[in-house]
This record gives sequence, structure tokens and C-alpha cells, in this order.
Amino acid sequence: MAATHYSPLPYTPGIEDPVSYKEASALLARTGHPASKETVARWVREANAGEETVPVVKAGRTDYVSWTAVLELHRDRTAVKLRASSNW
Repeated sequence: MAATHYSPLPYTPGIEDPVSYKEASALLARTGHPASKETVARWVREANAGEETVPVVKAGRTDYVSWTAVLELHRDRTAVKLRASSNW
């Protein structure tokens, strides 16, 4: 009987540093400017609807995006939020 190979990282062509929306949310929680997984997904949808292109690869039921792209989207959204507040 052949054994199936299981890899903890999904096959994500075109994405060097894949993370799920849940993983991205958990990593952003440590920055002091947290974002829920729904918020990260909305940022990616808005970026893809605009001028940017953030590749999304579906592996099973989970969507994976580039961690670098998520960090850039987070940077842009956080800067806008900070400029609008008095904390800038």
C-alpha cells in the first residue's frame, strides 16, 4: 500500500510566503494594530478590485495570500487610520 504524502504547507503557485487569513490575523495581532481575518480578506478584495493585484490561492477550503502583500496592505490602512487620528 502506498502512503500519501502530507505537507503542512499547501501548494500555492506564485506565492512565496503563503498565509491564510486566520494566520495573518493572528500575526497582525502582535503589531498593536490588529485586524480580524474578515478585515484582511476585505483588504485583499479591495486591492484586487482596484489597481493592485494580490494573488489568492485556494487550497481545500482555505484561501492563501502573500504575507508580504498583507503587511503592505496593513501598513497602508494603519497609516491612513493614524493620520486621521490625533496620534500621528
